[in-house]
Amino acid sequence: MVMALESNKRKEYVPLLQPIFSVEEQTVVAYESLGRVRDANGTLGNVPEFSDPHVTPLRMSVIDRELLGLSLQKIKNSNDQLFVNMSPDQVILEYEESKGNLLPIAEIVKHYGVPIERIVVEITEKSGSFGTDVLAAGVELLREQGFGIALDDVGSESSNLERLGAIKPDIIKIDLNILKKSIEKREYQSILEYLKQISLSIGSQLLFEGIESEGELYQAVSSGASLLQGYFLGRPVEFSEEKQNICDVVVPHLQIYHENKRKEVAKEIEFEKMIKTKLMSLPLKTIKLDNRVIIDPQSFFKLDPLIQRVYVTDWQGTQVSPYYERTNNSGFAENMAFLQKNWSYMPFFYKHVKQVFRDSENWQVSDPYWDKSLKKKVIVFSRVNELGYSFFVDLVLDETK
Repeated sequence: MVMALESNKRKEYVPLLQPIFSVEEQTVVAYESLGRVRDANGTLGNVPEFSDPHVTPLRMSVIDRELLGLSLQKIKNSNDQLFVNMSPDQVILEYEESKGNLLPIAEIVKHYGVPIERIVVEITEKSGSFGTDVLAAGVELLREQGFGIALDDVGSESSNLERLGAIKPDIIKIDLNILKKSIEKREYQSILEYLKQISLSIGSQLLFEGIESEGELYQAVSSGASLLQGYFLGRPVEFSEEKQNICDVVVPHLQIYHENKRKEVAKEIEFEKMIKTKLMSLPLKTIKLDNRVIIDPQSFFKLDPLIQRVYVTDWQGTQVSPYYERTNNSGFAENMAFLQKNWSYMPFFYKHVKQVFRDSENWQVSDPYWDKSLKKKVIVFSRVNELGYSFFVDLVLDETK
C-alpha cells in the first residue's frame, strides 16, 4: 500500500497545449489544454482517470482544476485564448460548489490574473446525469461570468441536436471522424453542410479538429471552418509561443485553397452561362389539359446531355406536369406519379420564387445538392412563363472536368 502511494506521488499532472489557428486572423489565437501525467522516468502518458467510467465528476474536477491552474500559468502573459474541457456533470458541479455568484473555475482564473473572456469551456459530448435543460442552465451561468462556450465532438455518435440547440455554443467543434468520412463519402459532406448551416443560424463559429493532412485542411475550410486544429498545424506541447512556424505551414496552403476556389467559381459561372444561353432559346409553351399541363420535354433533353429531368409547377409549388426523366442519350420517360405533389418544401423552391421577383426574364439557378436517386450532384435551373407556370430543369454536374 505504501509503495502504491509513493508511486502515485511520483505522478505529475502536465497540461499539453495544442495550437488553434484562426482562418480570419491568419495566425494562432488559442490553445487547447490536454491533460497528461508524467511518471518517475519523465515519460508522458494519458491521464487514466479520463478514460475510467467509474471516476466521479468531483474527482475529475479536482484533476481538471489542477491542470487549469498549470495551463493558466503558461499562457497568462500572452493574449491567447485557452480551451478547457468540462463534462456535463462537471458543469452542474461547478454550480453546486459555487460561492455566492462566483463559480470555482472563475475563482481559479481570477487567481492567475487572466481575463475570464480568454477562457473557452468545451462541453464534452459525454452523456450526463441531468437533463438538457439543467445543463443549459449551468452553461448559461458560465456564459454570464464571461466564459466562451464550445460544444466538443459534434458529429460523434453521442451528439444530438437537442443539446446543440439548447446550449447555442459560441463554437461548434467538428469531430475528426466526420471530417475524414466527409472526404470519402458524399453523405458525410451533406452532414458537414448541414452543420455549417446550423452554425450560421445560431451564430456559432466552426472549429475543425484533428486535421492531419492538406486535404483535410481544404475540406475544413470549404465546410465553413473559421478555426483549425490538428497535427498538420501543430502537435500538443508543453507550451511554445512560437507561432511563425505554424503560420509558415498553414498560410500558403490557405492561399492555394483560395486560388483554386476562385478558379472553381469562375468555371461554375461559365457553365451556368452556357446552360442559360441554351435554355433561353426555348419557348416555354404550356397547354392546360384537364388537371395537368402539357409541355414539349424533348426540346429540353436535346439541348444538353446533362439535363436529367424537367417538370412544371404552379405558383404554389404544386406539380402540374408529368415528371419527365432522361432514360438514355435521346430518350425520356413520362412519370405521372408526382402529378399534384407539392414541392414548396424543397430548399430551391422559394429561392426560385425570390429570384423570379427580382428577374422574371431570365433563368435562375439553385445551389448544388446531392441527389440520392441519381447518386450525383444536381443543380436546378428555373424560370416562369407568361402564364405563371414555373419550369424546373434538373442537371447533373459533370465533376470529371
